[in-house]
Amino acid sequence: MNVAVVGGGIVGTLTAYYLHQRGCQVTVFDQAPEPASATSHANGGQLSYSFCDAMADPLLLPKLPGILFGSDPAFKIHPTMSPAFFRWGLKFLRECSTKQRDANTLALLQLAKRSSELMLPLTQKFGDHAAFSRSGKMVLLPSKPDAETIRRLELKRELGMDLRTLTAQEAVNLEPALQHLSEPAQAAIYSPNDEAANALLFTRCLSQYLTHKGVNTRFQIEVKKLKPLANNRWQITANEEVTEYDRVVLATGDAAGKLLSPHGIKLPILGMSGYSWTFPAKETSPATSITALSKRIVFSRLGDLVRVAGFADVNLNPSHSAQRAETLRQTAAQLLPEAADYNNPIGTWWHGVRAMTPDSKPILGATKLPGLYTNLGHGMLGWTLGAATAELVAHEITKNEA
Repeated sequence: MNVAVVGGGIVGTLTAYYLHQRGCQVTVFDQAPEPASATSHANGGQLSYSFCDAMADPLLLPKLPGILFGSDPAFKIHPTMSPAFFRWGLKFLRECSTKQRDANTLALLQLAKRSSELMLPLTQKFGDHAAFSRSGKMVLLPSKPDAETIRRLELKRELGMDLRTLTAQEAVNLEPALQHLSEPAQAAIYSPNDEAANALLFTRCLSQYLTHKGVNTRFQIEVKKLKPLANNRWQITANEEVTEYDRVVLATGDAAGKLLSPHGIKLPILGMSGYSWTFPAKETSPATSITALSKRIVFSRLGDLVRVAGFADVNLNPSHSAQRAETLRQTAAQLLPEAADYNNPIGTWWHGVRAMTPDSKPILGATKLPGLYTNLGHGMLGWTLGAATAELVAHEITKNEA
């Protein structure tokens, strides 16, 4: 079977890998010059298998007025008159119940658990090139765990997640870098099994491996048009070239809309911007991955580097991106001043757009048009869930093949 994968980020590259494992002839298209040049390029670096909570949460509802009026520095949402924006917002609100949040989170955790199993052999093969570490992850809490937090932890433990609650002092004992916090946490939740790695380096290593194995990787090639043919086949127009494939998978995040809309497919995906910086590590840098929940900032140790990432912006004017990135740097430096060498960034700041669904679950598998599949909508969890979603989509495409 000849399959085209549109998108050369971490999700698309993993999709190509599992299709190749199942005997498919695979071609990967991406308009960028190299793999992982967009959202996968400089993400937070955390493989957060134990912390895949759905964003739609009843606890978020009281905060929405402040977010919409700009008082929350971590969220910037500029409402528009777009019908798609309002449809997404209404669907999101319908997911903000305890029942829906728990169901969505459990679905995400099941994907994450499978991803952690699938990533083991891959990190054994490519981990040394991608600064892989079983760093563990600690989420800092602004208050002591309440009954609802404990209940949600128990739900995760029932799935086999090793999650522990820590006092503020226990957190510092486990990760001494936290003694430098300017706003000491009241408690923390810790998972020893979560991991960290450089998604950019991993993706490029995997892409090189696939090329060596015969996968056709075509970069600086923009897919402009999809056309259905007989027998569930598809024609792809890329640059000025026209080729045909037995199946097509879209793994292009929020950019998929322009290829799907001519076919009457409108997916509930909203682009949500995030930012990151990469700094040299110091002796005082944390070894554990840290999430400061109140600030929406993560700190990840990637070998000799520290990745600082965070924030969530919707419909923000691109001209404000530099200011938002600088706010992220200043906030991180104020919160955990000894975590990195903030004055000597590696390269410049990064801005990526995460494709968010109202329920935080990725949109996987067959579309209403035979032969056309999606692996989209991972939001902030593309690095964490990518292996599991790629395996699922590859299985669906090939399950009826002899």
